Amino acid sequence: MSEKYNWLDLFITMYDELNIIVKDLSSQGKARGIIGNVEGRDPKEDRFLEIDKICEDHILSYIKQSPYSVEVFSEHGHFITDPQREVSFILSVDPFDGTSLYKSGIPAEWWSVLTIYNPVTLKPVCAAAVDFIREQFYYTENGIFKYCDLDDKKFIDVELKPKNNLESGFVLATYSMSPNYSLLWGENTERLLRNLNALSNPPRIWPNGGSCVYPWMARGLVDVYLMFEEPNSEVNPGLGFIMAENFCAYEITEGKKLIEYSFVPNLSDKKIKSFIASSNQKLLEAIIDLL
Repeated sequence: MSEKYNWLDLFITMYDELNIIVKDLSSQGKARGIIGNVEGRDPKEDRFLEIDKICEDHILSYIKQSPYSVEVFSEHGHFITDPQREVSFILSVDPFDGTSLYKSGIPAEWWSVLTIYNPVTLKPVCAAAVDFIREQFYYTENGIFKYCDLDDKKFIDVELKPKNNLESGFVLATYSMSPNYSLLWGENTERLLRNLNALSNPPRIWPNGGSCVYPWMARGLVDVYLMFEEPNSEVNPGLGFIMAENFCAYEITEGKKLIEYSFVPNLSDKKIKSFIASSNQKLLEAIIDLL
């Protein structure tokens, strides 16, 4: 990596165009066809749709415009943009997050999320995302997070006010829009839910997750994300949004032992038995104590 690259300009242009493409396709009821399955995923929970392929191809066309060879780990494939050269960056991307909702014609929580990683340290360089429904663009680099509406592109800086205890009115997110994940959550959280319900100021539970939860965590809209059997391919594209100070992500092992989550490219198709992420370590530990 010979010089710092302006990923921000590339990604905001890329996602601005992709937003128009997605809105045009959805208005015509197109791109809902099934291409195949997603590696490492039960077909009942996720499928590879035409909209995924269209978004993936669009993103790859822009990544190839950079002056670097980029190794791409997509939810739907593995590519190197210039195989003849040494890889300068790794890209983890969820081209279209919300495929089951799109396939059902439900206009809610359609996103695309990505993180650029250093290929040596495997640490995030930057991250970008687009919320197609609200037409908002998110970006973070060097610990600085900002977002904007796509129509005016006036960036808004965010100063988080951490919620560090159970009575702080926090938001707890989990993906519960498929029966298997709802069952898993119910089997593992009965004690947690009873204790949260007994609070004088219980949290709200946001029933969506995956890669799109991390831009919202960086913005302060979600405080804790708790999942069971979470695919790495849903974490890696959004991980760059939660690398600032006080943010944390862990695998929960036997005896509630915490292992810090880290990006491992060749494990993208695997799952994490118990996973938790938060904008505040103290709040995260309070949640784990109640599991």
